[in-house]
Amino acid sequence: MTDRREVFRVLQLVREPEALPTLAPGAARADNRTDTEIRAVTLKTGVLPNATGSAHVEFGETKILCTVSGPQQADGQEFLNHGKLECTVRFTAFARRDEAAGASNAGGGGGGSWADAEGASLATSLMMALNGSVRLDQYPKSVIIVNAMVLEDAGSVLPALVCCASLALGHAGIQLYGMVACCSCAIVGEGRAVIDPCAAEERVAMGLLAAALVPELSHLTLLQEEGRIPFESMTGGLRSVLDGCTSLHERMKMSLTEQAATAAGSTRGKRRRSSASSAAALENGSSEAVPG
Repeated sequence: MTDRREVFRVLQLVREPEALPTLAPGAARADNRTDTEIRAVTLKTGVLPNATGSAHVEFGETKILCTVSGPQQADGQEFLNHGKLECTVRFTAFARRDEAAGASNAGGGGGGSWADAEGASLATSLMMALNGSVRLDQYPKSVIIVNAMVLEDAGSVLPALVCCASLALGHAGIQLYGMVACCSCAIVGEGRAVIDPCAAEERVAMGLLAAALVPELSHLTLLQEEGRIPFESMTGGLRSVLDGCTSLHERMKMSLTEQAATAAGSTRGKRRRSSASSAAALENGSSEAVPG
């Protein structure tokens, strides 16, 4: 008996293509952003207190959660002079509304083969982007594990994953050469480059370009291209993407600095309260020891 999910997958491949909007030169983007404007960005660290490091990032409606565990001993593996970085990426069942609805209509439980395949591909790109930023020579015989969950994919999921994972590594106290910021652009219309594309812009794009950068080293850790991009659009798009990386990196540094300041303030507050309690206990003890 044929699997209903397989039937639905085939029907999805042969169905009439939906009418998608196009971006003509000079036309406004769907959310009225300029071509070089990034969506509203939210960066948080320490969102899961039981993890060694954690972060939550939002690029518009794209939402990512990352945790870091380790460094831990690399059991069952041959001796490692340098540490090893492992990355996994998973999607929630509701990460993409159209895919979730399709799986539901096909009798599936969400996720499915598209999520497994794309998760594996994104995990490979994520590891390539992060690998050059971690001082793995400081962690012999050790493994550092990054687990990322795509809570919602509304476009530019790889840049959000890279920024979130790098923040989580920083929050975990992993030794880094520098944090990695990532940004992407879509080539739409007649060679027009728009950065931080939403899902609708990615669907109509003739090509996509993503870059990951460690600004402290002026080191490009990842350059990824999909589709056919004219040379003129490639150079202009790359310039815009690198500017986006620099802007995101500043926000990431600010987020980690604020988190560290908050943590330090909380520690000082606890110490003051502890000292006050100890002083009060000593005072009470002294009072009781003085004869009436």
